[in-house]
Amino acid sequence: MISIPDTHTLRPKACDTDGRIALFHTGNTDLVKMDFLFEAGSAYQEQPLCASSASKLYTLATRRMNSAQVSEFMDFRGIITETASEVQQSALTVYTLSRHVSELLPLIHEMFLSPAFAEEDYVRWQQKRHGEIATLEQRTSHIARRLFYQALFGNAHPLGVYATADDVYKLQLDSVVSHWKKHYILPQCNVVLAGNLEGGLCAKVSEMLGAGQKENAEKKRPHPLPKPTVASAGRTLTQKIPTATQTSIRIGRILPIAWDSSDYARFIILTTVLGGWFGSRLMRNIREDKGYTYGIYARTQIYRGCIVFYITADVAANTADDAVRQVFHELEQLAACPVSEEELALVKNVLVGDFLRSVDGIFELSSRYCDMLANGVDECLTDNLRKALNETTAAELQELAQRLLRVEEMTVCTAGV
Repeated sequence: MISIPDTHTLRPKACDTDGRIALFHTGNTDLVKMDFLFEAGSAYQEQPLCASSASKLYTLATRRMNSAQVSEFMDFRGIITETASEVQQSALTVYTLSRHVSELLPLIHEMFLSPAFAEEDYVRWQQKRHGEIATLEQRTSHIARRLFYQALFGNAHPLGVYATADDVYKLQLDSVVSHWKKHYILPQCNVVLAGNLEGGLCAKVSEMLGAGQKENAEKKRPHPLPKPTVASAGRTLTQKIPTATQTSIRIGRILPIAWDSSDYARFIILTTVLGGWFGSRLMRNIREDKGYTYGIYARTQIYRGCIVFYITADVAANTADDAVRQVFHELEQLAACPVSEEELALVKNVLVGDFLRSVDGIFELSSRYCDMLANGVDECLTDNLRKALNETTAAELQELAQRLLRVEEMTVCTAGV
């Protein structure tokens, strides 16, 4: 029997009554990882780049310490801070030695309550962000991804909105500050703590979350994304770029199943057979046999309210048309012929190995839990996967391919030569 860990060993402990603070404790390290999660992503912004700009800028300086002083404080103690702004959540992740936590928490508290949003910091951020986006806009992989999500969701949907380099200088600092004030409310923050959590860390963080803001602030509850407003099935979109040296391909669809269904757990296995590991069918065909690409992958991405299935590859010039034909051939083969027992057993073992690596360590566990909070899933997904790995048959995968991998329902987007 194939086995992955029981879900009770993967869940955090809670140290407050409303579950805002999750704990992954170990005494085997001097490190502490702190994740502060806000419902403040791009789905909530009123203007492109508001969310990502606010996520970065509020951590640069406070009213007491300018950006140079904050950087010196962090560097002297070897503290690493990372910010991320996704579709619905924005996160601040901090890595530090446990002995620095007591002096670090007041600074983090200042970032949350009284960031400086200095004009000079904003100008530097604009210049850097403009260059980053301008570079992205030249990459065929970025263009193909943008075409794909706009085809699936429409360019008014949070998943279909892509900022341009021109948007950077259209954004005013006042709009960034407004986004921060509206969405960075400490009593609404979820915190995930991992590592050496001794010394009353949980109590200190709990006190910090409740201090300086309204205790009765209404809790912002995560909500699903709006439903797509476009009919994308079977669309083909191409953007020619004469100066490109390759073509990027993205093929896929929105899946008509829920993340907590047994169908989705089995679909994870099917996706792995197709393109989820280095020995997958797409790799053998398009990389090893045809030599069109270095790598081609099939993935699923869970968002709140939907799941996107996609196949992605960067292929050599003038091979894109046949690469798409070969992808369709592999989809049709999965629907026409059952997977062999040998291949199915191998793929199940690959999935078990991937899962075990994803939970191999306290920081990996905490990062996985943060991802689950962001995507609105729970350990029901793990339970379903465990059952699927032990019970799924080749016939069930074939039926799933016939139902969910129909060529005529795939959206195809290419960008490049």
